[in-house]
Amino acid sequence: MRIFSVLLLLAAGLLLLPPGTGAAGFVGPGVSPTLTRAADVLNAWDDAPCVLEGHILEKIPRKDRYLFEDESGRVVVEIEHETFGHLTVTPQDKVRLVGHVDWSSKHPNEVEVDALAIIQ
Repeated sequence: MRIFSVLLLLAAGLLLLPPGTGAAGFVGPGVSPTLTRAADVLNAWDDAPCVLEGHILEKIPRKDRYLFEDESGRVVVEIEHETFGHLTVTPQDKVRLVGHVDWSSKHPNEVEVDALAIIQ
């Protein structure tokens, strides 16, 4: 339980960073940039990091899947119940999602969300 609490605090700390930034580290060849647009997710490599800001429009029929939209387009995101925590999110709420690309040959790329915050 203590480890879960620490991980949750670390993920929450990422939400305070401006979009496109992350923890310090190497930037250069071989490192995926942080994606900040839904449209970029569709052509990204598996596990590419992303921080998206926009709106969750609706729940879709697949488990833990939602339709997310920003100014560039729409993408399916996977948000587990635990990630929502105590938050209630509506389509009118602007949210920041921190996660990574989940690539599949069976369907378009999705974002697996690790942390979520309402920002407006």
